[in-house]
Amino acid sequence: MRFCAIVCADCRPKRPFFVYNALMSAITQEELQTAVHAALVQWGKPLDNEPAPLAELLLVQNQLAENGEKRQFNVKHAVDHVLLETVEQLAEQDETGANVLQSRFIDGKITRQVAQDLHASIDQVNRWQRAAIETLTQLFYQQEYKLRAELTHQLEASLPPAPYSQFFGFAETKQTIVAQLVQTSAPWIVVLTGIGGIGKTSLADAVVREVLPSLVYKQLCWLRVESQQFSGEPFPPERTYHALLSALAAVLWPDSAVGQVETRLSQTLKATPHLIIIDNLETTAHVDYFARKLLAFTEPTRFLLTSRARPSGETAVYTQPLHELPFTDAAALLRHHAQVTGLSELADADTDTLQAIYQVTGGNPLALKLVVSLTAVLPLPQILTDLNENRVGPIENLYRHIYWETWRTLTPTAQTLLQAMPLVASSGARPEQMQAFSGLDADDFWTAVRELTARSLLEVQGTLQERRYGIHRLTDTFLQTEIIGWPDELDV
Repeated sequence: MRFCAIVCADCRPKRPFFVYNALMSAITQEELQTAVHAALVQWGKPLDNEPAPLAELLLVQNQLAENGEKRQFNVKHAVDHVLLETVEQLAEQDETGANVLQSRFIDGKITRQVAQDLHASIDQVNRWQRAAIETLTQLFYQQEYKLRAELTHQLEASLPPAPYSQFFGFAETKQTIVAQLVQTSAPWIVVLTGIGGIGKTSLADAVVREVLPSLVYKQLCWLRVESQQFSGEPFPPERTYHALLSALAAVLWPDSAVGQVETRLSQTLKATPHLIIIDNLETTAHVDYFARKLLAFTEPTRFLLTSRARPSGETAVYTQPLHELPFTDAAALLRHHAQVTGLSELADADTDTLQAIYQVTGGNPLALKLVVSLTAVLPLPQILTDLNENRVGPIENLYRHIYWETWRTLTPTAQTLLQAMPLVASSGARPEQMQAFSGLDADDFWTAVRELTARSLLEVQGTLQERRYGIHRLTDTFLQTEIIGWPDELDV
């Protein structure tokens, strides 16, 4: 059993990370201007236990971290320091306005004194002051927005590649889960459940990408369970759990041996908020065991789990079951997938045609994509007739039929490459590794890659500079049980 771990882009960041609310996505420039004005008025004054204006800005928090070891340096000092630096920046584009702010708020002069110093009327000074505060606010907003965008980009870059080119459906569910992950109270463990191919991993990815700009979390760790099987039986939950802890420790402290793993993890995860995604837990026993044990590491850290099995209800977790897509979303997915795979005729098909596909496959995203890929080589009426004849029974019968039809329509070289893919971890393999596993020469290998990708059987991962390829868990199970002949049932 292995865990594939994806973590924040730099586990040893050059810039300190902090806990913040979603300020820049929730505050308007008008509200920020009010806070800037308040900070100017409070320059150099004690706060009397009131929160310092601008204290939640990343600019301020980073300044506090840089000077945190200095005695008597507190949040108010950090606000004043950043405020002064920004007034100095203002002077580069509005020297008069910067002088007015310096005199009025930092030097503490009344408006009449400033007017006398500048040989201007009181009304003119007031106009200069209003304009200067507006520009100062814009400078704050631009700097804060840029800093937040950089940190968000760092976190997004740490995610595994999105398992979809465009996300369809689950709009209300996605917003519900986002709300669970950004609040400051329980639940600390959220579980997405549903049958194989329903889109649990895709939804988790979409949710995390929407949460990241809030900068609620210091670090992101994505752990995918590679395998929980031994001789056809699931690994005991305890073994899977300890493998998880080891993988998480290796992620957080990659350059050091970690003793007392649970103690150190508890200290770290309770001190700073992490979002940890554990993808592909297998059984109810595993989910229940993880939920009980992981509570020791929560608050402020939160866990997002995906599993085909639902928790038993004995543990304090928020469970969100996923159901099939409604027809509108399924039709949009069908058209999109047909378009990106070059099947323009199906992409432009009428509603009745798409409805016929939906009737036999249901709204399971993976089944829909596989059926679309079959239309590249088989006439749609034949596909639908065969599916109707094999629709009786549990959903695994439908999958088994679709996979067999797909297998029979592949070229021999594509079959050879696909049959080698169970040797590849779910995190994917580089092309040279896949070619070595398959034994194909370069020309045949790349021809097979293009064919399998077009048929939705290879999942493209990695970056633009380094592509990796993997297969869906259900594809892997079909190959092992039906093609290679390893004894087991097709598990969804």
